[in-house]
Amino acid sequence: MAERAASNTAVGVAWLAAAHQVLDAAPRILDDPIIGGLMGATPEAIREREPRLESPGARLLRAHVVTRTRYAEDRLAAAYALGVRQYVVLGAGMDTFAYRQPAWAAGLRVFEVDQPGTQAVKRQRVTSAGVPVPDNLSYVPIDFEAESLADGLRRGGVQLDRPTFFAWLGVTMYLTESAIDAVLETVAAFPRSSEIVFTFAQPRSADDARGEPTLAERAAAIGEPWVTFFDPPALQQKLVALGYETVRFLTPAETTALYFQHRADGLIPPRRTSIVSATV
Repeated sequence: MAERAASNTAVGVAWLAAAHQVLDAAPRILDDPIIGGLMGATPEAIREREPRLESPGARLLRAHVVTRTRYAEDRLAAAYALGVRQYVVLGAGMDTFAYRQPAWAAGLRVFEVDQPGTQAVKRQRVTSAGVPVPDNLSYVPIDFEAESLADGLRRGGVQLDRPTFFAWLGVTMYLTESAIDAVLETVAAFPRSSEIVFTFAQPRSADDARGEPTLAERAAAIGEPWVTFFDPPALQQKLVALGYETVRFLTPAETTALYFQHRADGLIPPRRTSIVSATV
């Protein structure tokens, strides 16, 4: 499950979330007043990069980034309403939920899981930005060469016998299928009502050939190639075989209905299904 340390894509993703706060119209898909300060992405710095950030490819990627976070947090809110009180952010990177959490989340225990190096960079940014660390947040650095995810979670204070919500965004495409399976098996061992929302990459299709590099090509160009791809039917079959009771894919049509109706900025939803929710 190991996410690579302080990757260029993680930094780029955080900048896209910051750009959404400045360049796109209200209502924002994701309201994140923390991310700009965390990344040093001031409105002025974003405006300086506006031509690049407003290219068709950058706009599509920005729409995907904010959609995946918003959907995971919406699913988290629904799980909380059903009694789930643990939230584990796998490969947390620069995720900011804990620092901008809504009032209802005070009853939630939040665990940010990442490699030690990546997490150290994150914590340094949080300190430098003067962002308060909430009492209900625990940092869980895990060296996956030294311990399993389950052992790391246990050491970090996660109660493995309680329903838990997991978010795992922007990671699976960089891992081998066996590493992905290990994480999904660990989550599937949690009690009923536990849930994971994660992103995945579909194989390249004719729809990708539209003049701009695909996301996979962009990642490969900066030395972070994608290695694993899933067709939704095959992924659903895998999840069911692992013991998940309910599998839901967020389709482009559903994304449009939820987050992109009547937008004044022309931001369009992602074209392909790449987000899935699986409930134990």
